[in-house]
Amino acid sequence: MPKLWAKSLGERGHRVRIYEARPGGTLMRSIYIHGKEDRKSLGHRDKKKAVADGIALLAQLQADANALYRGTLTLGALVERYKQSPSFTEKKPSTRKGDTNNLARVLQFFGPDLDVSTLGPSDVTRYVLARRSGQFHKRKGAPVTVRDATIRSDLVALKTALNWATMERDEKGRRLLREHPLRGIELPREKNPRRPVMTDDTYRVLLKVADQVHPQLTLALVIAEGTGRRLSAWAHLRWDDIDFDAKPFGAIRWRAEHDKKGYEQVVPISSAVREALLEARQAQKAIGTRWVFPSDWDPALPTKREMYDQRLRRAYTLAEVEKEPGSLWHALRRKWATERKGYPINDLAAAGGWRDTPTLLTSYLRTDPETIMQVVLNPTMRLAAAKS
Repeated sequence: MPKLWAKSLGERGHRVRIYEARPGGTLMRSIYIHGKEDRKSLGHRDKKKAVADGIALLAQLQADANALYRGTLTLGALVERYKQSPSFTEKKPSTRKGDTNNLARVLQFFGPDLDVSTLGPSDVTRYVLARRSGQFHKRKGAPVTVRDATIRSDLVALKTALNWATMERDEKGRRLLREHPLRGIELPREKNPRRPVMTDDTYRVLLKVADQVHPQLTLALVIAEGTGRRLSAWAHLRWDDIDFDAKPFGAIRWRAEHDKKGYEQVVPISSAVREALLEARQAQKAIGTRWVFPSDWDPALPTKREMYDQRLRRAYTLAEVEKEPGSLWHALRRKWATERKGYPINDLAAAGGWRDTPTLLTSYLRTDPETIMQVVLNPTMRLAAAKS
């Protein structure tokens, strides 16, 4: 077996190790922070670049240690410590990935040596203006402008890390951060957020061409439209999650591991969803998969998320329907909620998998001309009084 390359930088307590995990594989980086190993792939095999980056990281670790000794907390130290904390590691993988990317952008803008206790409203304003202008991040030399929702998610990740630091203590029992420097500061919000709702006519047209795109697309559309669930939830359905014996048409167990809020529940299904599932189960008998949506390449795995987006876009093209910006699978979730306006909000939230009603009210239930007309023309309290 060939000898694997490795190089250690620094001394005990502050050491960065660069190494090969396997022959021909990408290089790895390993550091220890408070007795816990932080290991990651560098994504390349350039040893000179890996050593240079390792030296820079070592300098940052040493600087952070000196800062903590002086009683200050740098942004680099905050991010590293927070990412090693149970508060961060216990999040869902997709959430951790998103927060890591958000914090990386904040770190790139402010720099790792910034004393976080000095952050204030002007820093938030500078970050917002830089992101809006597109000069902060470029792609192929061209400025990349982003929406306020994206900027907000970066700053929310920063505020969450700062809040964690106000409650966490170092080895000597001192709080990492005495007070939250950004507490109470307003973050940007979208004035006109894109929240398209798929119409029933569009849904019917897409359903007609679905089989021409992919055998799974019809079932995906029926389940998404009939349950109102997020793509991440129904895309990971297993056949043992489906109870066809439950009355009247069956029920689905929505697993906590695939729910955005970690919420598990059993919810009844409609007759249309039942029929689509029975037809798919019959078609999949020869495969013997446990997944309702098995991968085309490996039936032991579920279909990847990006495949659903590609298929739905092809269906729009095939049906010759103009797709409204942002109107992929989540537009079906808004369709489901909007068509059920009038039911008690708590029951509507429970049926569709929302843990809090404010999100349902502000982001999913959309107004429509017909309902507005009924509100204007038919005052229910007056009608009720007249009948009595």
